[in-house]
Amino acid sequence: MNIRDITKHIKWKEGASDSTKDRTIQRIQAMANAIEIQFPEVRYCNQIKLKHMKYVREAWFDNEGLKPTTMADYTRAMRLMIKALGKERHWFGHLGLVQDPSRGGRRVVSRVTKTRSRNRR
Repeated sequence: MNIRDITKHIKWKEGASDSTKDRTIQRIQAMANAIEIQFPEVRYCNQIKLKHMKYVREAWFDNEGLKPTTMADYTRAMRLMIKALGKERHWFGHLGLVQDPSRGGRRVVSRVTKTRSRNRR
């Protein structure tokens, strides 16, 4: 699956290393490929639905046998992927991705931009 529509919305902070960027994009690509393999009708990023992300979260993570730290990295990439798709408001609660700001966590090295066409009338 081509994830260009997702990656074009991701903006990285200046301090983000190239390896961090590459690993995150590879994780997003791996999740997109897993969705496409399990659900052949999903060929484009804009066709991804909540049920596909639930499959990744509940089944694919377990089938891959990921360690807890790697699973946390994939969860961060999933959160970024959902934000880039513009679905965070509706999907985070269903997927258990709502973060408690008082708990702290890893610093954010990326953000998602919402682009608008400048040629709107």
